[in-house]
Amino acid sequence: MDAILQEVEQLRDEVARNGRRPASSDDLRKDVNQLKGRVAEVQEQAAATDAKVEQSGVRAYLGPGLVFEDPRGRWRMQVSGRAQGDYRAFTPDFADVNTFSIRRARIGVSATVLDYYSVFVEEEFANQNTNPSTSTATPILTFAYLDLSWFRPGARLRIGQFKPFIGLDNTMLDLQTDFMERAFTQSLFGSLVYDRGAMVFGEPVPGLFYSAALTNGTGQAIDESQGNVQEAESDGKDYTVRVVNNFAQTFGWQDSVVHLGGTYKRGSAVNSSANPARAATVQTEARGLTFFIPAPFNSAAGTASDINRTIVDYEAAFAWRNLKIQGDYALVRYAGTRVAPAPAIDFDRTLRAYYVTLGWAITGENYSDFYREGTFVRPRPRNNFVRGESGSWGYWEANLRYSRFDGSDFNNSNPANTGTLGTSANFPNITTTTNGAQAWTLGLKWQPNLYTRIVLNLIHTKFDTPVVVNGKATDYENAITTRAQVDF
Repeated sequence: MDAILQEVEQLRDEVARNGRRPASSDDLRKDVNQLKGRVAEVQEQAAATDAKVEQSGVRAYLGPGLVFEDPRGRWRMQVSGRAQGDYRAFTPDFADVNTFSIRRARIGVSATVLDYYSVFVEEEFANQNTNPSTSTATPILTFAYLDLSWFRPGARLRIGQFKPFIGLDNTMLDLQTDFMERAFTQSLFGSLVYDRGAMVFGEPVPGLFYSAALTNGTGQAIDESQGNVQEAESDGKDYTVRVVNNFAQTFGWQDSVVHLGGTYKRGSAVNSSANPARAATVQTEARGLTFFIPAPFNSAAGTASDINRTIVDYEAAFAWRNLKIQGDYALVRYAGTRVAPAPAIDFDRTLRAYYVTLGWAITGENYSDFYREGTFVRPRPRNNFVRGESGSWGYWEANLRYSRFDGSDFNNSNPANTGTLGTSANFPNITTTTNGAQAWTLGLKWQPNLYTRIVLNLIHTKFDTPVVVNGKATDYENAITTRAQVDF
């Protein structure tokens, strides 16, 4: 239709330029009938195209997941899954078990309707909840949220169970991380990695990404408890704000990432005598020894206030072509009052951790190609692995990480229930713990294609003071870990 109207206008202009005499009514009627015929022809072609689209059925293909979509673009459904098979070997032999394990086995389904409304539900089958009375295991819900994208990219609203964005290492999915496991900073966030609530997030200008979440502060698949008056009244929510900017995108620096930002999270934890609060426990990066186990902030015979919990994370990443340096510095403060036994004691204890990673994409891919919306996403190989003389090697990456954990605020010179070291029934073989450690990790990663990954990590952990496990003391842990992963 636009083309026809444009043609009519051109004819009028030509008549005006040439000074032609106005056409007779018969000529005009003839021209109008010709135009009507062309319009009818265009309408018939459009109707035929619509019918062909309707008859083509649902389109299916393998992209980021198994995708089914309406050819008219009215809806889209994606089925995703992943399986990670690990092997971990440790020294000293008495401290840890060498084992094969399934780290993650997940299936998720997402659907988008009319472009603005989407839902995602995912369950974990490798690490399941076990009912102690029936010994039956059930999958663990990881994600279950609804996204409303009326104002994207500036703002999107997420409601349900999700991961509030905290720091760079935690925000990256396990499919995207540089190593098999995240650094010590991850342990500081404890059970708050997943939570239930609402979050608004977006990229209002290129390079600037923000998120603001209001959540229960109770963790994954847990609603707030109301076992007694204190627990019922302790229903305050956690709020989490993260703001980051990629200055390379802001200023148009090619093949580069200059990422700076931070997260602030604050909330409270119930600290009743029946349900005492604890600071986060910390495990080695090889998923070996849990070497830091703080004592509870309350006891069955004690009285204490709820715990005010504050998390701060500073993050940075700099990349140029196939080289990258990345790091987070995180701290968690626990403040409260032990009322009884007398005298009343106010306390404020802090856990700190940081890491620095050096990365090298051996096969030459640019890290800036894997950066979007305030984080690094899964690398895409330039060429998939193909055997033979004319084949290619896929994506290869080497990484080196140093990390440090400092829990010296928690020590046995503090009064009871104000931040001391302890033990836990969850780790009956660990009788003496430590409040500090450092670790070096060397990693090699190979992605034959977008959907598979093989990782090898060598980790050396040095404890500040010896840990007693199975009746023997050790001040170190060495580990070799490897993972074969398939996801779609």
